[in-house]
Amino acid sequence: MHERGQTRYQVRFGWGAAGAARIARDAHLVVWVDVLPTVDPRTAAGLLPDGPEVVLAGLGDASAVADRVLGLQSDRGDRCIVAVIAAGIDDGPVGGGAVDPSLEGAGESTSDQATSPDFAVEDLLAAGAVVDALAARGIDASSPEAAAACAAYTGLRRAVRHLVSASVSATMLESVGRGESVARAFAPTTGLRTLRAGAGRRAPREQTRRA
Repeated sequence: MHERGQTRYQVRFGWGAAGAARIARDAHLVVWVDVLPTVDPRTAAGLLPDGPEVVLAGLGDASAVADRVLGLQSDRGDRCIVAVIAAGIDDGPVGGGAVDPSLEGAGESTSDQATSPDFAVEDLLAAGAVVDALAARGIDASSPEAAAACAAYTGLRRAVRHLVSASVSATMLESVGRGESVARAFAPTTGLRTLRAGAGRRAPREQTRRA
C-alpha cells in the first residue's frame, strides 16, 4: 500500500477524520482545529483514532498547544508526535456526527461523508499558527503538508481577520443568523482546551476547560 501517513515527521497535517486516520494513529497529541465549528468538537473527537490526547485549537490557541507539546515531551523524555488536523467543512457526518440542521439551507451538506472535508481557509490558517508556534519552540521536524500550512499562516498573518470573516464558513453562518459565532472566533482563549485525555492519562487539570 502506498504510504500516506507522513510517518517520518514529528509534526504532521491533515484534513478531517479521514486525514487523522492516516496520520494520527501513532501520535501522542492530536490538535483538532475548528475555528467556526458546525459540529460539537467533543463529537468530532470521538471520530479520531483511539489513544492520543486530543485538544481543540482555534485562532488563539497556538501558544497553549505548543506549551502542551513541550510538557508532553518533558513527561515522556522523548519527542512528542503531533498530528494537526483541520476540521474543514462538512466533516461532521463522517462516522455519524450531526451537523446543525439550520445550516443545510446555507449550503452545509447533511449527508454522510466518506471522504476528506472541503477546504476551510480559517482552519488552514489556525493549523498553520499551531505549526508556527511549535517551530518557535524548536519543534520543527514538520512534514511538507504541515510546513505549507505554516507558510500560509505566516505569509497571511496580517490578513487573518479579514480572510476568516470573508470565508465561506463565516458567510454561511451569518446567513442563518449565527454571526456571533464568527465574532467569538476572534475572542481571546484562556488555557488549553482538552477534548480527550490520552490513553492511560488524565487531562492536565490546571489547563483543561470545556470547549
